[in-house]
Formats: sequence, C-alpha cells, structure tokens
Amino acid sequence: MSVDEIFTPKRQFKLIGSFSYINLLRKDTSMQSVPVQMPDSTFINIPFIGYQHTNQDYLTLSFNARYGIHSRVELFSTIYGFWQQSHTQSANGTFSTQSNGDFSTMNLGFLIEAKKEGKAPALFIGGNADIIEQVYFSRTQKSLQYGKGYSLFALSFYTIDPIVFLLQAQYRFNLPKSFEDRNIHNGDVFILSPMIYFAINPYVSLNAGVKYQYQSRDKLNSSTISYAASSVGYVFGVAYEIKNRFIVFTDVETFNTLSYSSNAINLSFSYRI
Repeated sequence: MSVDEIFTPKRQFKLIGSFSYINLLRKDTSMQSVPVQMPDSTFINIPFIGYQHTNQDYLTLSFNARYGIHSRVELFSTIYGFWQQSHTQSANGTFSTQSNGDFSTMNLGFLIEAKKEGKAPALFIGGNADIIEQVYFSRTQKSLQYGKGYSLFALSFYTIDPIVFLLQAQYRFNLPKSFEDRNIHNGDVFILSPMIYFAINPYVSLNAGVKYQYQSRDKLNSSTISYAASSVGYVFGVAYEIKNRFIVFTDVETFNTLSYSSNAINLSFSYRI
C-alpha cells in the first residue's frame, strides 16, 4: 500500500468504480435502515423492511471521483445506486419476496494529509456529508432527504517494509428524517478499524483487519426501536496493480450484531488520470 492508493496528487483525478454484494439477515422486527461502511469510508443505508427473519440480497454500484486541489488536500464525491431482493417471514408465518432498485446516496467530502510519514506515522483527516439520500420509511413510503448524514474520520499508517500498519477511526452522526407522519432518527455510529497490509511483490498486497462498531439507539417517532450496542467484524482483502495508475481492490467482510448479521464482497477499480 502507498500514499497514492489513499490520496490523490495535486491537479490529478482519480476515478473509482465499485460493486458490492451484501447478504443481510435481520434478527428483529423493528430495525430501521442498516448503516454499512463502504470501502471508501462513506456510508450507505440498507432500506427498512420491517419483518423478522428477513434475508436480503443487496447489490450496490458506486462511482467515485476524487481530485487533488492542493498538495495536501483532496475533494471527493460518490454516487450510489442499488438493487435488492428480500425474503421475509411475517409473524403469522407467511413468506414473501420483494425486489426493487433505486438511487441511494450522493455525498461530498474532503481529505487532508495532516502529516507525512517519517519517523512517526502518517496522518490523514477528513469528512463527508450526504448531499442527497433516498430514504425508505416503509416498504411503500420513500422520500429524498438532504444533508441528514455526516462523517468525520482519521487515518494513520506506518510502514515497516513489506508490512504496513493502518488504523482508521470514524464517527458518523445522523439528523432526524421526516416524511408525512413518520420521523426516523438513526443512531450515531463509531468505527475503529486496525488493519495490516502485506506486500507480496510490487504489484500485489494482502490485507486483514478487525472492525469494531458502536451504534447508539435508533428512534421512530421519538420511541426507541433499537438499543445501543457494540459489535465486531473481520475484513480480508487483496489489491493488484494491473498497470501504472490502475489498481483493482477486492475484499470480503463478515459482521454480526444483536439486530443483524451481514456478509459482504466488495470489488473496486481505481484509475488515476
């Protein structure tokens, strides 16, 4: 892993196309949208379904553009779309299947190289905001929401060739979202993720890590529907530089909480212009 994989040099564009498959198993009847951190550190919310024993297959396609406006400052924006199929079992034992596709989220963010790597680790800080998000309040009610989700994050890494130690912390906070007679306030999320990258050769590297997540309570119409909880997930991945400025990333992630469990496969293509 190099700085170029994290940060876009001044006056250069980086275009990243990503495809993710997430299998989600919900364990309770009153969960709202599930927040999922994507490989570029932004968030998507998997829409509300509202039944116990719901198994969801969720596909998301994203397009990310990054531009170095300064030697140490980068701006980025990501657009997400999704398709999902849900298999649900209601309280009376009835099974049903539902599928739909839609626009998901568009965000805008920044990344700053606060300190270059030397005798001490490198440090990056950044943040992003959901400019527009398609929010599902039920299976049939949805509404576009503006500026309702924000994230702040810090990333640090240190190289002892051929190993890179990386630590990332992120805090996600949400504002209430309203539509007709419904008001949803998703809990805030804190994530701490230590990772290790190992360079097999100049073109291929492996990575593995642990993701700790704490999420505060979710509320629907001011009533608590999901209590605060901590959980731990695991990530394994590989990066391959096909040619100069063109890198392919793939990773798998497994996560288990009191309210849901998930397994994800992510595939990203990064090209720097």
